[in-house]
Amino acid sequence: MDGPVTTPTSAEPALASPGLFTARNTIVAVVLVAAVVFTVMNTGIWPMGGGTDTEVATTPGDASVVVLPMDNIGGREDVAYLSEGITEQITAQLAKVSELRVISRTSAETVMGYNLTIPEIADRLGVEHVVEGSVQLFGEQIRVTAQLIHAATDDHLWADSYDGQLQDLFTLQEDIAIQVASALTSAVGGVREINEASRTEDPEAYEAYLIGKSQLHRRSTENMLAAIESFERSIAQDPNYAPAYAGLAMTYGLFTIYGHPELDGYELYGRGMAMANRAVELDQNAAEAYLSRAGLNLRSFAPAETVASDFQRALELSPNSTDAHGWYAHLLIREGQEEEGLAETQMAIDIDPLAPGRRNGAALDGLGARRYDFAVTAAQQALALEPTLTVPRFLQALAHLLARRLDDCLNVLGDAFPGVRAMCQHSRGDEATAMQVVDSLKNTLGSGNEPQNHEEMVLYRDISMFYAWIGNADESLAWLERAFSWSHNAIQFEVMNSGVFDRVTEDQDFQSSLERIRARIRERLLEAVAG
Repeated sequence: MDGPVTTPTSAEPALASPGLFTARNTIVAVVLVAAVVFTVMNTGIWPMGGGTDTEVATTPGDASVVVLPMDNIGGREDVAYLSEGITEQITAQLAKVSELRVISRTSAETVMGYNLTIPEIADRLGVEHVVEGSVQLFGEQIRVTAQLIHAATDDHLWADSYDGQLQDLFTLQEDIAIQVASALTSAVGGVREINEASRTEDPEAYEAYLIGKSQLHRRSTENMLAAIESFERSIAQDPNYAPAYAGLAMTYGLFTIYGHPELDGYELYGRGMAMANRAVELDQNAAEAYLSRAGLNLRSFAPAETVASDFQRALELSPNSTDAHGWYAHLLIREGQEEEGLAETQMAIDIDPLAPGRRNGAALDGLGARRYDFAVTAAQQALALEPTLTVPRFLQALAHLLARRLDDCLNVLGDAFPGVRAMCQHSRGDEATAMQVVDSLKNTLGSGNEPQNHEEMVLYRDISMFYAWIGNADESLAWLERAFSWSHNAIQFEVMNSGVFDRVTEDQDFQSSLERIRARIRERLLEAVAG
């Protein structure tokens, strides 16, 4: 799971309000519109103006598409939320087809804020085709328009509109998704059948799930806490709905990175694994279930074979999952397969090119692979996409430090991340100033022996990194052990393997003590799952 993106961007959806419209009308409308879009696609390629038929895709490389958010005609907030849910479902279904390259929802939403033409959008995202449409409600009636566009020529290959009553067409969703996938890849051949996804016949359970997905997408603490409530509400309505369990597991896993206001990393892991295992038990064809479990196990010292098996199953079920590619890349880096890991990272970026989190993940992989220039470039790209982020500065500064570009390290940091700044200052020969910074961090922590929250854990980690950098194995180990008392993910393995700890990992006592700490971490994680 990639580093925190704590500041929502303009691409992130507005927080949905469950009280704006009735649950059944919400879900019926979402499914109806999705069904309409898929039906339109299934009719074949319609030549506009009576021309001859045009092929959708002529080569496997051409089989690429982005589903743009449905236009909210009238600006009604409830329709805006419906549009978001429709886009989510169409994209998720198409992402299951390995012959298609489907751009992620994050990048699709981001590019809409750039006021670009359809050909410009396609060029920016590197796709051949664009699906766009609009939704409008008139009381109990809904109007939907949808069209498929060949971006290079701006030709509208087919289009249709629909006016009708809100109806419960939920059960048609997967059937129509298979038809649209077939239409878009018919010229390529070899289209794999889409497995029927988990569904709930309870509209309120489905509505709560969609709201939870929207909240989780924002990544802020407030919205992730709200996502937990939404997924729990979905499960309460339908205790057998696997996607809601997977969403809950994913949220707990992300909190081990972002930091929960109350729960430590071990409690989060235990809760997340319980939800992930339940999701897999309920639906062995749910990609999100395997992905959430793999993401939790990735940073819990689980055996590589166990984690890889879940990632590979998730990718088999959803070949266009940018999270699956990105997180699997972390595992490959962890296991020393740098080239394969960086290739997976690039695949994740190709699917989600405008997401700063993807670039954060690439920068982290660059550190773990000791490709410092790669890490710097990826961090710079993340900042170009979202200048308010802080994590890319941390990663970029470490890469500069490890490459011995000390002035660049300090310039990137400014006043942020004082522990890393002290490392740069010490390497420049300003040892007194560096020690003053570290002493100041210790004073901030007071007399406590262990962190009491995520923010304190980060300070313990930074002090441990400083002492490792200057070669003081005993102090580094002491601070690292206390950081691990709060979370098994106190320091990411990419940073451990980046070169920051090289001077102390040569010490046999440090290595044996670190293995003792990791053994205790594994015990606590097992206890968390059992408890």
